[in-house]
Amino acid sequence: MNEKTQHLKKMAQEKLSCVNEYIEKAKSELDACFDKCKEDVDEMVGQLKNELVEKKHQADVNKTKLEKTVRKQKEAIGAKVTEIKERVGSKKEDKVMKRVLLKADKAEKHAEICMDYASVAVVEAELACLEAAQARHKAEDLVKSEA
Repeated sequence: MNEKTQHLKKMAQEKLSCVNEYIEKAKSELDACFDKCKEDVDEMVGQLKNELVEKKHQADVNKTKLEKTVRKQKEAIGAKVTEIKERVGSKKEDKVMKRVLLKADKAEKHAEICMDYASVAVVEAELACLEAAQARHKAEDLVKSEA
C-alpha cells in the first residue's frame, strides 16, 4: 500500500508541477498583455493630448480672427454712424438732430453690445466643442480600458 501511496503522491506532484507551469505561463502572458495594453493606452492618451493642444491652438486662432473681424466691424459701424451724424446734423434742425443723434448713439451702443455678445457666444461655443471632444476622448479611453 505504501508503494501505491508513493506512486499516487508522485503523480499528484507531477500534475501539480504541470499546473504550476501553466499558471506561470498564463501569468507571464497576462503581464505581457497588460504591459502592451498599457503602452497602447499611454500612446492613445498622448495622441489625444496632442489633438487637444492642436484644437485649443485652432480655437485661439479662430478667437483672434473673430476679435479682429469684430474690431473691423465696430470701426466700420463707427465710421458709418459718424457719417450719418454729419449728414443729419447738416440737414435737420437742432431739436430733430438731437433726437436722431440720440437714437443713433443708442443704436450704436446696442450694436456694440450685440457684437460683444456674439463674440462671447462664439468663444463659448468653441470652448464647449473642445470640452465635448475631451470628454468623448476620456469616455472612449475608459471604454477601451474596461474592454
